[in-house]
Amino acid sequence: MAAVGNGTIMSTGWTLTTGTGTTTPPPTADPRATTGEWQVASITLPNRGIHQTLLRDGRILVIAGSGNDEGNFRAGQFTSHVWNPTTGDMTQIPTPEDMFCAGHVTLPDGRILIQGGTKEWWTPTSGFKGLRSSYVFDPATNRYTKTNDANEGRWYPTLTKLGNGNIWMGGGLSDAAGSHGAHTTEMFNSATSSWLPASQVPQTWTYWGEYPHMFLMGDGRLFYTGAHTFGDQRPGSGSSVYNWLTAQVADVPGLRDKDLRDHAGSVLLPPAQNQRFMIAGGGYIDRGAAPTKSVDVIDMNQANPSWRPAPDLPGPGRQYVNLTNMFDRTVLASNGATGNRTGNISAASIFNPANDTWTTVPADPVGRNYHSMNLLLPDGRVMILGSNPIDGSVEMRVSIYNPPYLFRGTRPTVTSSPATAAYGQSITLETTGNIASASLTSPMSSTHQMDTNSRLVDLPITGTGATRTAVVPTNTSLLPPGPYMLTVLDDKGAVSVARWITIGRQG
Repeated sequence: MAAVGNGTIMSTGWTLTTGTGTTTPPPTADPRATTGEWQVASITLPNRGIHQTLLRDGRILVIAGSGNDEGNFRAGQFTSHVWNPTTGDMTQIPTPEDMFCAGHVTLPDGRILIQGGTKEWWTPTSGFKGLRSSYVFDPATNRYTKTNDANEGRWYPTLTKLGNGNIWMGGGLSDAAGSHGAHTTEMFNSATSSWLPASQVPQTWTYWGEYPHMFLMGDGRLFYTGAHTFGDQRPGSGSSVYNWLTAQVADVPGLRDKDLRDHAGSVLLPPAQNQRFMIAGGGYIDRGAAPTKSVDVIDMNQANPSWRPAPDLPGPGRQYVNLTNMFDRTVLASNGATGNRTGNISAASIFNPANDTWTTVPADPVGRNYHSMNLLLPDGRVMILGSNPIDGSVEMRVSIYNPPYLFRGTRPTVTSSPATAAYGQSITLETTGNIASASLTSPMSSTHQMDTNSRLVDLPITGTGATRTAVVPTNTSLLPPGPYMLTVLDDKGAVSVARWITIGRQG
């Protein structure tokens, strides 16, 4: 290229040099805008993290109970902490019973319901037994308050929030002798903070397994994806639609590797309006089966839904895989193992539901298998805790994944938004950046590679410039009442820091 005569040379993305006859291309885009990056936090946990919940003020409740330590159980030494990830402060919380392997969920008012845990430690004749005890943790006071007992003891139960704000509970081991599965369905009335008598709850008298992955669908029914923890798969197709109002259960066809979904990951893919679910990986730990890397997806909006194959998880087959819904409507799959609490798999990848593709990203530098947990922070980072290998040790380091959307230029912001909103309400958002979309994401409450209440719901937005109007959906089963993280996404794919908003009933 030659330039002759007077004037100014205008170049876009190129630099002219003299003497060598070469040109230099512009700096490449930050590769982290595609891959993200991991880091290991400087802090270590003061207790064995088994259960974690993001609180409505951005702090994190980390529960160990006995922490899978029989000595702690026999000594009555039970622990939990509230951790502020911004300041690093750790506050120890008096823990009244062994909440190890309990169920937990965020209530409509932002308090946390914890039900069950370990009543009796395993013996060859009686197995583990579950507690009937139930507590509500209040972030405002950092205290547990006891409720009435559940009707049956629970160890590894699932708690799923319904559109009316009540909590469905099923599965887990009871307080009967011999590792007996809990066959009753239970319902927690959030308005009265109490469990209903079993006679007031429609019963299937079926055993759903330990930590069955039971999600609320947009039509109000529940969907069992087939993922669970330990034990045999349910008979039939391995996946079911369950009408809790009528106690009717119907098989859903098409799930591959149905007997290899122990310690699988499953998730309601974002946005929740699409009603698409994914199940990934899993094994059959009790029988030592090699885990699978198969991934299936299903569209429950279809008239006759059936699972269909999706691209496999990158890397080898694995169990203990953590799936995390992220603010840009993608899903992070991280960690796992090839064997029973051994054979860590250092691999991570991002699934894009828009085109059902995987992108391989750097691996968590800390190997994690059984008793690992995942949590999406309000600033958009993903935190991974725990791991309890076969040697009985527990991983106390904390891994942080910085997703690609944190490296796509200046982040948009939500400078003003309401603290509460009703269903169907139009709300005003003051923003910066070229806003493309808005969404609400539930605060995670995870354990054992499971959070059946995790969801991202799109908010339709209108307007231009700094002031936008968003409309809260009217469907309570799509968006159960409670606190959510409100974020916006810009035209570069960058995501704002979340602002908290509580969604409640109209009137």
